[in-house]
Amino acid sequence: MTMVKRTIFWLLCPFYLRAQEPDLAPNDLAPFVVTAQGGFAEPLAESAWSINQLDTSDVEAVSRSMPEALSGIPSVMIQKTALGQSSPYIRGLTGYHNVLLVDGIRLNHSAMRSGPNQYWSTVELFGSDQIEVLRGTHGTIYGSDAVGGVVNLLSSTPHFSAECDQSIEFLGRLSSAEDSWTVGLSGEISSPDWYAEVSHAERSFGDLEGGDRVGMQKDTGYDSSGTQFRIAKKISDDARFTLGFQHAFMEDVPRTHKTINGLNWEGLSVGKEIWRRLDQERNLYYGKIDWSDIGGWADSGQISLSQHRHDQERNRRREKGNDFIDDRQGFQLDDFGVSIRFETEEIVSGKFSYGLDFHFEDLSSFGSDYNNSSNIERTYAQGPLAADATYERYSGYLQYSYEMHSGWFIQPGIRYSSVRANLKKFFEKNSDASTMFAPEISNYNELVGSLKLTKEISDDLFLFGGLSQGFRAPSLYDLTSTDETSAVEKPDIKLDPEDFLQVEVGVRGKGGSLDWQTAYYYTWIKDMIVRSPVESGKSDVLKSNGDGYIQGLELQLGYQWNPSWRSEVSFSWMDSGVEQLLDDNTSGTVAINGRNYLVVERATTRLMPLQTKFVTSYDPISQPWQGEFSVLAVGKADNLSLKDETDRTRIPERGTPSYVLFGVKGVYEWNESSLLTLAIENLTDEDYRVHGSGLNGAGRNFILSFSQKF
Repeated sequence: MTMVKRTIFWLLCPFYLRAQEPDLAPNDLAPFVVTAQGGFAEPLAESAWSINQLDTSDVEAVSRSMPEALSGIPSVMIQKTALGQSSPYIRGLTGYHNVLLVDGIRLNHSAMRSGPNQYWSTVELFGSDQIEVLRGTHGTIYGSDAVGGVVNLLSSTPHFSAECDQSIEFLGRLSSAEDSWTVGLSGEISSPDWYAEVSHAERSFGDLEGGDRVGMQKDTGYDSSGTQFRIAKKISDDARFTLGFQHAFMEDVPRTHKTINGLNWEGLSVGKEIWRRLDQERNLYYGKIDWSDIGGWADSGQISLSQHRHDQERNRRREKGNDFIDDRQGFQLDDFGVSIRFETEEIVSGKFSYGLDFHFEDLSSFGSDYNNSSNIERTYAQGPLAADATYERYSGYLQYSYEMHSGWFIQPGIRYSSVRANLKKFFEKNSDASTMFAPEISNYNELVGSLKLTKEISDDLFLFGGLSQGFRAPSLYDLTSTDETSAVEKPDIKLDPEDFLQVEVGVRGKGGSLDWQTAYYYTWIKDMIVRSPVESGKSDVLKSNGDGYIQGLELQLGYQWNPSWRSEVSFSWMDSGVEQLLDDNTSGTVAINGRNYLVVERATTRLMPLQTKFVTSYDPISQPWQGEFSVLAVGKADNLSLKDETDRTRIPERGTPSYVLFGVKGVYEWNESSLLTLAIENLTDEDYRVHGSGLNGAGRNFILSFSQKF
């Protein structure tokens, strides 16, 4: 290993051996977050909204993927369509209603599905520094899609050293119920003017072992890999330029619940397909310049350019008579983005934050049928989305922060957005070229605002709250989708944009050994794009705009029993309703394609049930080890949407049963560079399923992880 370190040193550091004062290293203890303010740091304790910060060093040893690292956060439910397809529900919403960022770069695109989707699983956890989870509607700062919440995976801040310095980290992880292994290797090197970092992780998962009665879940394993690279150049003490690259590949990820290997647990229906698998490849290139403390109207700033490509291919085999037929369909999307954000020094007794964002997306899709000899029998007119389309987003925002004489801190903000969807070539049925629509250009314009209020009542009591609007223009998925997942859709160019308004009030406090945070939120929904079953028992769905609401209560408590013992408990409650179309061909009030439908109010899709998490940790002073005991209790999920009621391969007829999971974890630090972690999940080997998932969770699962720094 010494030879490897010397090689890296001489390759990257020959010109930087002069002495120079080092930059200040990031203060790991400073409770600052950047996501709430669009990339500019603010104290976590004084944030106007509900936000959680996770250090990846605390979760990567046991978490299989980035989405699953978020499990247990208030109002967050990690649905698993498949072992390699996890998607967070944040305050009742998932898919394209949440914004996913990597180092502040937007990964959402117009081909994202409405429901739980696989895209979040392509973001590799290893090689990052922390995750920030911003719950609630944030359309002013993050524009379209920022309705349920925003998740930002952040790399470590580049640091520059007086002399060339380098380090290497190894991560190994084994899991029994997943039959999996993970190997990760990362390295970084710094000099007075340069910083470079590279990481790569390989993951392999076998078939997942369920609980006591379920046992082995066939055809659930897959392989994945992820690579990240960054290089930063110091421009001055207050500015730097960064180039970054990410590559992720997921191969043959099975989606089992629609196949003959699906479970009949709790009366679930077994699918008819032989197999269904998904390949995903994602490449992100970006350049960013950022600075701080230079004064004036651009005291702090960030300018970034990005190129994001997402390739997806679904392969499926079905039985046809005495033969089999395979079909493949997928898409390729390229997204070119520009983001410009500034924050002023104090002007007119306050600070201004303002910026511009632009994204241009180019989409194409494909599909075909194959026979047993892998020869093409039929080429589709398009894949799951438009054969050829572009999607453009232009937006600008302005926010003002001001402290009044009464001690209240007020933040009004406004954002204007314009979206243009150019549907050059799309079809009603992707397998029939005769169903092509005429080219269509759709324009959507939106003006939203927000008002945030905070006040520090005392050193130990902080109030926060406000109003914030969210919106989402119909995406290329909404406008042109035909058949991508479990549902059969038809293109619809008459859909209206979605609008949301959320009010939130909360309090953070501390008294003696007790600390707490609680928040209540209510979201008004207008014209949400809802998918309702065309007819009971069939996979066809109708798309329509509906009004409704989502409300919830969150509570977090922590108690420090003594310097070594600490307990934490969190609680989430949620309720919702949104207009949907009920199949009632005799007395319905809405007629569509010769059938009558009733407009009814039902819960939003896969509404999160009651959830409580309890954790007690023991970290003895001056000892090289620590331990943790956890309990996750989840209530029965029986408040179902119309679409949930027909999804019998994933959701039992009477709803998803409640469950309680017990876990223990121990960490041993051999020295400052070596860490060994042993965790046991689901101690009682309980059979359970996260609501809406396509497979059951792991049974009793032993996880062994080892990390070593050189």
